[in-house]
Amino acid sequence: MCNPFKAAVIGVFTLAVASLPGQAQMNGTNWMPLRVEYKIHFPYLTNESSRYWVTNGVYHCLVFSNDPPFRAGNTTQPRTEQRFLPDYTHGDIQYQAMLMANTNENSYCIFQIHSGDAQSPQFGATTFMLFWFASDGGSVYDYSRKELAANLGNNWFQLNVEHNVDAHTIQVWINQKPVWTQKDNGAGDFYMKDGVYVQKHHPTFQMDTCISNILMWERGPER
Repeated sequence: MCNPFKAAVIGVFTLAVASLPGQAQMNGTNWMPLRVEYKIHFPYLTNESSRYWVTNGVYHCLVFSNDPPFRAGNTTQPRTEQRFLPDYTHGDIQYQAMLMANTNENSYCIFQIHSGDAQSPQFGATTFMLFWFASDGGSVYDYSRKELAANLGNNWFQLNVEHNVDAHTIQVWINQKPVWTQKDNGAGDFYMKDGVYVQKHHPTFQMDTCISNILMWERGPER
């Protein structure tokens, strides 16, 4: 585990942007802070407080490989994720946080951009996912295809993801270094998630992600 202490938390959460340090958004100026609000997806036959807790500003997401999905009848892999609210349909949105995952844990998503639920059947469920693997000292990949950074295990690292819906582009920075650029899937409705979402590349029994200093912005008009 990346944080040994826990406290139960319930429901929908809002973070006061002004109380969070590190206004270090990437890619230019005119970024305006957004209220950070989210709800928790967690394995439905468990207690939320056994899979998700907050201590001293650190958000801890935990999943075991034999956990059930996040709701009855769902066929996806187990997950404990922060699902950010609301969906966004236009403009230029940027997520930033500090994340930490364990070097000896493998095969889970720590961040994703999801198509709006109503548009998922047409455009696909996700347009970007960042996978965590135990290889190379703890590494992150664009899905399971291309390694974007290595030697991150058991260390805090800064993740920035910018999604320009109008231009259909996604850019990613790790520790303020640009590591990835792509087109999105063409949908017009999206939301972001972070935490732990099990994947099928030999997952370990236990998977943890710790997250802190979550910030979100929307780019304002040029002046």
